[in-house]
Amino acid sequence: MNKMIFDIFGQLREIGFLNKYPFLGADVMLSNNDISHYQLSPIDRNKYIYIKNIGRDSDIILGEKYDIIFSLNAPKNYIKLDCEIDFVSLKRNDNIGVIPRGYGGCVRLKFKDKVPEITKLLVQDRNEKFDKEKNQYIYFTTQEVMNKILEELEKAENI
Repeated sequence: MNKMIFDIFGQLREIGFLNKYPFLGADVMLSNNDISHYQLSPIDRNKYIYIKNIGRDSDIILGEKYDIIFSLNAPKNYIKLDCEIDFVSLKRNDNIGVIPRGYGGCVRLKFKDKVPEITKLLVQDRNEKFDKEKNQYIYFTTQEVMNKILEELEKAENI
């Protein structure tokens, strides 16, 4: 499934589709120790998370909103939510409001409701290694993007 989804992501990037909509991938959620290490503001873990984003093909901008979260391993089991980026940092102690295209950095997401349980699939501390048995890549996006991913996934499965 992962290879199929990565191929779909590649096709959507190639045609510029993913650059038109919010699409944010993560593999690590920062622990309280990480937050202290990076000198970030403490958070209410029921409403906020800090993540390390996976570099993407467009800038990551303060205020970007998402209404879908899904796991790379199970995109059909996506979850609706309401969250937005309320802090971005390219390096320690900055708050420039943008992570430029292609760069990774730290992103804080604020959730209207509670932080979804699916985020527990992320690596939970910067000192941990990604373990395919317990960790997954998580993506935040919009319903438009999710619909397109599912449409392309259905086509690929029926070939």
